[in-house]
Amino acid sequence: MPESIPAKPLPLYLQIAELLARQIKAGYWREGERLPTEAELSETLNVAVGTLRKSLALLSDQGVLERKQGSGTYAKQVAGTQQIYELFRLELHTGPGLPTAHILDVSRVSRPVHVPVIGGNAAGEVWRVRRLRFLSQVPAALEEIWFDANDCPTLTAAELGDSMYMFYQERFGRWISRVEDQVSAAPSPEWSSRPFGRSAGAYTGFIERTSWTATNAVAEFSQTWFDPTVCRYSSRLSQ
Repeated sequence: MPESIPAKPLPLYLQIAELLARQIKAGYWREGERLPTEAELSETLNVAVGTLRKSLALLSDQGVLERKQGSGTYAKQVAGTQQIYELFRLELHTGPGLPTAHILDVSRVSRPVHVPVIGGNAAGEVWRVRRLRFLSQVPAALEEIWFDANDCPTLTAAELGDSMYMFYQERFGRWISRVEDQVSAAPSPEWSSRPFGRSAGAYTGFIERTSWTATNAVAEFSQTWFDPTVCRYSSRLSQ
């Protein structure tokens, strides 16, 4: 595997907010249940109380939490929210975990036949981004991500953050509104090596995802190989 470059991390308060939202969605706290005190949460998460309060305030504004004066902070229904990792389906067996990424390769190439037309230009070039994905610092998955190069003539690994969807929003003003996942098993790619726990050719969990914008244009295609001994694919539905 090529030498990796850590993606630009989210601000710490956003990391904590995303982790708490993922934990609530995973059922750590049910709707209407009171969360631990700020002192207990800050100690558990190893973060300053001031940073935690900023995270809680953000989640309250987003409708994920309800803060009651003199009573505490309570979980609310998080289905249909716009969290950064709302569409991220991998979780550690021990809990959701916070996603981060290391960039392995960024290349501008001709669109391979297995990649759908992106951006409406069948003959156009695409960017291919290869990443090693971590969950709470545990190597969990390899990703190969493809998106249209027409609106982005140059790109470096240093420009990419942990969240590609946030990158699309900030760089192109492009929001992902829906995705389709096909989950199966497949051999780990030839560029696989440690610290990912599966060697090249070893079978892994496998996700092929197509992502669309609100105008029904394909914005991204990705393939993800995940280590089933470390993590699992999880999708939750609510009414």
